[in-house]
Amino acid sequence: MTQAQTTSAQKSGCSVLSSATPVGWSVSREKSPPSVHGNFGERLATLRRAAGFSQRQLETASGVSHRMIAYYEKRDALPPGHVLSSLAEALAITVDELVGNERAKPLRRSTASRRLQRRLQQLEKLPLKDRKALLAIIDTYLERHRLLQRIA
Repeated sequence: MTQAQTTSAQKSGCSVLSSATPVGWSVSREKSPPSVHGNFGERLATLRRAAGFSQRQLETASGVSHRMIAYYEKRDALPPGHVLSSLAEALAITVDELVGNERAKPLRRSTASRRLQRRLQQLEKLPLKDRKALLAIIDTYLERHRLLQRIA
C-alpha cells in the first residue's frame, strides 16, 4: 500500500493493516504481559518457597524437572503453557497468579497440611493394592476418632 493510499484510507476512517514496517520505524513487542511484581523467575522462586517446596519437591509435585525449575527461576522468560499449568497446579495457584497477571493469594495451608498433601501425592503413585490397604488403615483411624468424639 502506498503512502497516498494509506493516508486516504485513514481519512475515510478505515483501519489500515500492513505486514511491513517502514524502514526506520521500530515495533515494540512485549515478551510477556506486565507483571504485578518482579520478574517471572523471582515470582516462581518466591511462590515455591511460600508453598514450602524445595526445587526437588516441586519437581515431584509438578512433574517438571528441578533443572528446568532452576533455569526459569534465574530468568524472566516464561516457560511453555503446559509447564506453567503443571507448576501452578502444584503450587495451588492459578496460571494468572503464577505469571503475574493477578496477585497470588496468600497460602492458608499450614506446613503440616502441605506435608500431608505431598505424602498423598506420593501415595497416589503406589500400586492399587497398596493404596487400598493404606486407605483401609486411614479409614479405621478416622472412624476410631469419630467414635471417640461421640463418647466424649
